[in-house]
Amino acid sequence: MKSGGCRVGVSWGRESTLYSFPNGHPLNNGRTEAFGASLSEMVSSEKEMRVSIIPPVIAREEELLLFHTKEYVDFVRSSSETGTGFLDYGDTPSFKGVYEAALFTVGNSLNGGQLIFEGKVDHFFNPVGGLHHARRDRAGGFCVFNDCAIAISRAIDKLGMKRVAYVDIDAHHGDGVYYGFEEDPRVVTGDIHEDGKYLYPGTGSAEEIGKGEAKGTKLNIPLAPGSSDEVFFEAFDKVLGFVKASKPEFIFLQCGADGLKGDPLTHLRYSPKAHAYAAMKLHELSHLICEGRILAMGGGGYNPRNVRDAWMGVVRELSSKTN
Repeated sequence: MKSGGCRVGVSWGRESTLYSFPNGHPLNNGRTEAFGASLSEMVSSEKEMRVSIIPPVIAREEELLLFHTKEYVDFVRSSSETGTGFLDYGDTPSFKGVYEAALFTVGNSLNGGQLIFEGKVDHFFNPVGGLHHARRDRAGGFCVFNDCAIAISRAIDKLGMKRVAYVDIDAHHGDGVYYGFEEDPRVVTGDIHEDGKYLYPGTGSAEEIGKGEAKGTKLNIPLAPGSSDEVFFEAFDKVLGFVKASKPEFIFLQCGADGLKGDPLTHLRYSPKAHAYAAMKLHELSHLICEGRILAMGGGGYNPRNVRDAWMGVVRELSSKTN
């Protein structure tokens, strides 16, 4: 366990603003501006420099293929050249340069995982990542490439990790990750989200626990609309115990901020304390069971103040002292 603060890398730069859908789309770069300003202020005032801003990194095509099909990658590239139409059935519009913009969302998460693996930082946060709805062969829910799933695939298929844990606290179920690894026992998932009866993508029931050899390695906890911090804390403690029992070698945290009260797209009523609690508990656990290896990724959140408050809480907790 760390007796002093931990070194946290946060990817941020001009390229962080590129993944932004046009024409008033909910996922645009204005939602993260307040976070970026607060992050820069934190780094400039940090005497011990525990938090460092890491320049964005672009992914290579072969890294996309760790999870996505070649046909889908080619489709996105082609669509990016024309900038017309949709990449899914209506939620995720194309725009000129969307392919290159999406490469940075993936590259940042892969770079963060590598820096952690090499011991150059203790933890990492990619605010423009966490795009958990993209499937292997299609986009979905504002997500073009699934950086979460690609980073997980790299950890188990390239870095040789025998078991990893993926924790998702976005208000929407992380269907792209769940179904991408539904039959893979090496990937333990714990997902807390608003009940799919009321919210996209309509999946993530408590009965979905994995299939085949992976049965029992997945935990879905759907919450009723209006659920508060207290309900979240109780659910998260269940996820924490589930993850601890699995003894992963690496922890991935998708920390979408759309579960906070006042988000225009969801119906949960968390405060920023929910994200701080999740980050604190997983931070402590990571030092107990996997040498502190934890990669956090942004995800949803469409109220700029909520995004700032939730994600700054994550960064502060990851850079804090542990007992």
